[in-house]
Amino acid sequence: MSSDGQCQTYWQRISSYAKNHRVSVSLLLSAYGVVYLTSVVLGGWTLADWGKDVTGYPQPSILPLLPRGFINPLFFVTSLPALFIGTISLCIYRIRGISPKIVDNKEHVAILLTACGFIYQIIGTWPLGNLVDFQWEWQKQILRNGAAFAWSLYILSLAALLVGGTSVYIHSRIYHQRHPEVNIVSKIDS
Repeated sequence: MSSDGQCQTYWQRISSYAKNHRVSVSLLLSAYGVVYLTSVVLGGWTLADWGKDVTGYPQPSILPLLPRGFINPLFFVTSLPALFIGTISLCIYRIRGISPKIVDNKEHVAILLTACGFIYQIIGTWPLGNLVDFQWEWQKQILRNGAAFAWSLYILSLAALLVGGTSVYIHSRIYHQRHPEVNIVSKIDS
């Protein structure tokens, strides 16, 4: 077999693995994005601090191998795209192929998207808000990173909420079509 055939087989295996585990990979990317983006935001670092000495910020709980001035930008540059890629791929996975005949637990992804989108909509920063109006320091810190950053997080959470909420509703309808006896019991109880 030629090297192209081996390479093709290798890439086919990677593609097949990614396709079979897309929910796990998407959840991992989203979780990485949320955890490290939160650690950067709560650490007080902003985009305006890029390239500055950050020794005045609190020491991270894990001693880094890289100088401290590189850690926050590295986490920011990797976690923001990971959050977006993970959340968007979960939304795409959730939208594709809703069917009463397929049982693949997409409703769990829909519930997760709804919960995460709702939480950020309720306690996140509102892009049109005033910096002094925010109650918590981390909300102010998100807004200090710029309007584009705050708007992008707001729109991402709104998309997750809409896709998740709509999907939960659709799955509820499918469930009641599959299990009409649940409808009868609820009518008898009322």
